[in-house]
Formats: sequence, C-alpha cells, structure tokens
Amino acid sequence: MSFREQPTAPRATRVDSSTVAEPGPGRTPRWSRPGWPILAWILGIAVVTTAGSLHGGGSLVGEIDVDDANPRWFVCTIGGLPCGRMVESTSTTPAGVRTIETELVLRFLRQGVETETRVTSRMRTDVDGALMSMEIVQRLGERPLVARWSFREHDVEETRSQGGRTETRTHPPPASPWFTPDAAISRVMAVDGDEPTTLRVVDPANGIEPVPVTYRRLGTCFVEVDGRRLEGIRFELRQPDAPVVVETVDARGSMLSSRTSLGAGLGDLEIVRSSRRAAMAGGRAGVDLLDAGRVRPTFERTVLRPDRAASLTLRISPRAGTVPSFVDSGAQRVRREDATLVVTVTPGRTSPCLRTEAADLAVTPIADHEDPAVRRFAERASRGAGSTAETAERLRRAVHRHIDRKGLSTAFASASETVRDRRGDCTEHAVLLAATLRAVGIGSRVVNGLVWIPDADDPGGAYLWHMWTQAVIDGRWTDLDATLPPDGPGFHAGHLAVNTGDLSPASFNATGTAMMEVFGAIDIEILDRDPSP
Repeated sequence: MSFREQPTAPRATRVDSSTVAEPGPGRTPRWSRPGWPILAWILGIAVVTTAGSLHGGGSLVGEIDVDDANPRWFVCTIGGLPCGRMVESTSTTPAGVRTIETELVLRFLRQGVETETRVTSRMRTDVDGALMSMEIVQRLGERPLVARWSFREHDVEETRSQGGRTETRTHPPPASPWFTPDAAISRVMAVDGDEPTTLRVVDPANGIEPVPVTYRRLGTCFVEVDGRRLEGIRFELRQPDAPVVVETVDARGSMLSSRTSLGAGLGDLEIVRSSRRAAMAGGRAGVDLLDAGRVRPTFERTVLRPDRAASLTLRISPRAGTVPSFVDSGAQRVRREDATLVVTVTPGRTSPCLRTEAADLAVTPIADHEDPAVRRFAERASRGAGSTAETAERLRRAVHRHIDRKGLSTAFASASETVRDRRGDCTEHAVLLAATLRAVGIGSRVVNGLVWIPDADDPGGAYLWHMWTQAVIDGRWTDLDATLPPDGPGFHAGHLAVNTGDLSPASFNATGTAMMEVFGAIDIEILDRDPSP
C-alpha cells in the first residue's frame, strides 16, 4: 500500500521546495514519536504507565487477524539509568485495515516512592493508507483516560472516557495537507539531501490539530541492538514547545533509537531497540525525579526559613549558559540583573488579569469540572461565601481536607478522579482546586515551579518541584496552594514560579519543556534584602 497526506486530496509534488518521490509499497508503518516522549514525560514529571482493553469499547488488537511483523521492543533510560520500556506492533486484517500500536511504560521514583505511567496509542488506516481512527489511553492515576477519534467522510467524532463517564463531540476535519506519523517519516525518507522538511502531523498525543514537525536528516550511523550492529538513518525532529528529538530509523522507517534531552539534571531520555527479555528486565524505576530537580539554596549571610518570611528575595544564577525564564505573576516579581535573575516573592501580592480568558474557565481532560461529582463538591464547599476571595479560600481549604490520602504514588490524576479517590500529591491538589474554581465561575490556572521544604540534615532546606494554583480574584491573579493546611495562610514566600498553564493538553508540552530547562540548571541564593536601589 502507498502512504499519502491525509485526508484524501490532490498530492503535493513538493514539500519545502524539495522534490519528493512517492514512498514505495510495503514500507512498515509505525507510530512515530514527535511529541511522544515529552508527552509521557510531562504527564510524568509528576507522572508514568498498563496495557489492557479500552474502557467501554474493547481493544483494537482484538479485531486483528493477521500479524505483519513481530513486536519491536525497546529499553528506556534517563541519564543512563533504567526508567521503563516500550513496545511497538503492526497488524493487518485480511481486508487490509492496518493497526499500529505503541505502548510506553515509564517508572520513576519520587522520594523513594515508585510511580508508573502507561500510555498506549493506536492508529488505524484503511487499505489505501487513509486514517480511519486513532486513540490514546493514558493511565496516569487509578482510572485510565481514553480518547478516541473516528475519521468520517465529513467530520471527526471524538470520544473521551474515564471512570465510566463518556463524552462525545464532533469536529470538522483538519485542514489539508496533513500526515500521519508513518506517512510523514516515509515522505522525509524519500527526500534526498539534508535540507529540513516541515510537515503537519496528526497523532494521538496531540489530538486532531496538526502539529508542524520539522525533520532534518543527520546522516547514517550504527545502533547496537541485542548484540547486532544495525545501520540506520538519523533524523532530528523539532516541533513547537518541545525538546529536540534525535531519532534513528532503519531502511523500512522503523525506529532503532530515540534520544531526547531532558535538561542538565536528568540527562537524556533514550529509547533503544532491544530484545523482549532486555526490555522487560530494564523496565524498572532507577531515577528519582525529585532528587534530580532538587536545588539546595545558599544564603547571603543569614540562614532563614523562606516559608516564614514576609517577603523573600532570591538571586537565580545559571550553572551553564543563560538562566531559564521565570514568570512575573501573582506574588512573584522578576527582573534581570546581568546574567542572573533577581526574584522577589511577597505573599499577598497579586498581578493584573485584564480579562478572564476562555481557557481559564475551560473544561479540559484533566480539569474536567463538568463532572457531576466535581460540581457538587465545589458547590458544597463554596456555599454561603460572601465574596470571590472567600469562595476561593473556602475551596482551597476544602480541597486540602478532601484529599486525605496524601502521598507520591499517584502519577497525575484528573479532577474527577481525585474528587472520588481522595488521594494525591501537589498536582492533584492544584488540579482539583483549579477545576472547582472553574466550576463556580472563577478563572484559574496552575503554576509549575519549586517550593522550599525543610531538611533535617541541612538547616538550609531545599527547593523541589511543585505545582499550585492561581485564581482570578477581583481582576487579579492570586496564588493559592491547597497543599498548605487550612488553619494557616494559603501561600508562603518559599514558592518559586517557573511558568503557568491552563491545563489544556497543549499547555503540558510548553510548561513541561520549560520546567526541564530548570532541572539541574540553576543555583539559588537567598538574599538578606532586596539589592535594588
């Protein structure tokens, strides 16, 4: 079968000014990963992944009668340490319907507690290579989140399911031209030379909105696979708001290895073809995410507790290169001073929100505040509040009390899952608070950053990865941390904000990439006073 841009449309003869030959028949399709490692990682910084049938619909694998190839197994490592495994398979029915399935399992430690994220993706094409359906199953908490798209003649039907609840929407088809990942890699492999080629790619990780992916051929190399040296072609893949991926494929376009830089603190995420035995043996947790992102501050003169300061000023210096960006929002003010940033955090300070955007009130797969249980919880907790500020604080306290099984074993649960299971860490607190605020009409977003915690072995403590919430109160962004006890202040000066996100799927790539630039890349000095004139 031949591969083509999707949907059916007159074939373009040139891509980025490069003449493209028609990909030859018989090329093994695969689920390429522009965005795949970063998706699993971002939903795994506080994340990670179990295969099984789709909730309420059964697995596509059950419909397959003919196998085209044996499964392809991979070992995953971060900084040379084991962190999981991946398996790809391609199957075809007698009628020519082809299913490409990829399952990525990542396991991490967070202060010694193991978490697992399992992300399964499937794409199904007809005998002519046209995309019929795609789906992604993300197991980030107790209940899998399933998204499925069915490509029909004039529209695309999207179905999302979690915990027995199903929502169906209809969308117009993506504007042509666009490509499935396997069609895209076939197209760029047919291009001679090393000039970059940009194609609009649709895959389950990003939904039906095409993402521009730029491919650049880097030459050939050899990859050691289960004691054999296999020759491959290396490509650099770039897409917006995501780390650069270097991927090596064989002559059929099937992946041999992939490398993604996750920042100085973590090193490279590498996914390398292996035997099944090696993949299963290597699929264990060997990386502690919190340790990788830990920053022990120094003090200008006096050691103090940032969480008890009325206001705190810090100097952030890069360990190499330039200092990453930090957001100026809510209680935090940032200014550049030579090669460093000077950050002042003052609890109670807010920043302007000129208007509440639709994204600040939107229902997302994670902030699913239309769920009846989330709405009931929000309405009960806010009943009788006399102002927006009082409503927000009541919700913050209610979320803290409601999540009564606090721990690091949950990867990244949705608001509806958390309100039912009552378990989680900072991400579950932040997401549930953001969703309940939206449920009562208050704009919200989450903040990704660091928080200071005490350490029995070091009076200076340490900054670790953290997430909290901002709410629009009286036209201003106000910080609220639901992990803090109800009988105390809802925010303290020991928070350091890196960026904000609206909890949409698209925001995870951007905010996660920025967080990775901070891991292992900065030093923090706590100043006795603000050094500004």
